[in-house]
Amino acid sequence: MQQTLPWVLASISLALLVAAAVLWLLQQRRPRSRPLPTEWTLTARPVFSSDERRVYRQLREALPHHIVLSKLPLVRFSQPTDPSEVRFWYQLLGSLNVTFAICSANGRVLAAIDLDNERGDSRRAMQIKQSVLAACRVRYLRCPVDHLPSVAELQLMVPQTGGAAARGPHPAPTAPPPRGFMVHPGGSRRRERTTLWQDSGFMQDSFFGVEGRGSDGMPSTFGNLRPGLSMREVPDAPDDVGGVVVDTPVAPVRH
Repeated sequence: MQQTLPWVLASISLALLVAAAVLWLLQQRRPRSRPLPTEWTLTARPVFSSDERRVYRQLREALPHHIVLSKLPLVRFSQPTDPSEVRFWYQLLGSLNVTFAICSANGRVLAAIDLDNERGDSRRAMQIKQSVLAACRVRYLRCPVDHLPSVAELQLMVPQTGGAAARGPHPAPTAPPPRGFMVHPGGSRRRERTTLWQDSGFMQDSFFGVEGRGSDGMPSTFGNLRPGLSMREVPDAPDDVGGVVVDTPVAPVRH
């Protein structure tokens, strides 16, 4: 017994040394956060280039009742259908954006525009964009900077749905509230943000999650473009309802 005791102690000491060495190696491999700079050598820069400013003004003139967003990332208006693939899709789409996104008043992206300049996207990036926008049922227009679309061509990108009449009150719905909405007793409706980015730690201010999207399309109204303009035609998803007027019947008062 006394002869084996030193060997047991030596084995335990060796195991402890190996464990300490492994922990030290793991700590060395762990990336360390760089300290914040003491001097912030940055300056403001314009959001638009001269060509982008021209297109933005044309978009505002052609579509005054729509929202025009600039440099919108793909992960802001697309989301995975499988929660286990959030990391994969974020790494694939996180660095890509469209130059302009045309949205409805409710924030649904209806069409996207990219300007084809000298620093244009690679073939792989273009393929990813076209595939994502087609999957999300978003129309896509890519045009060179020296051949910008006219106001009339921009208006054809977004179907007109009756002008002011379409923006008026709608009848009360008979179907149950859509999934993702919670109806409170006081009559207010709150959107539940069941998003995957917040659960996974990616892009905490985004909406990259699983939500229902309409699948019914609208007929295309985009005519022939001038030579040089490239249009990706996809079916349109129905626009969201901006407001609902519900007339609650008042019970008769008995005297």
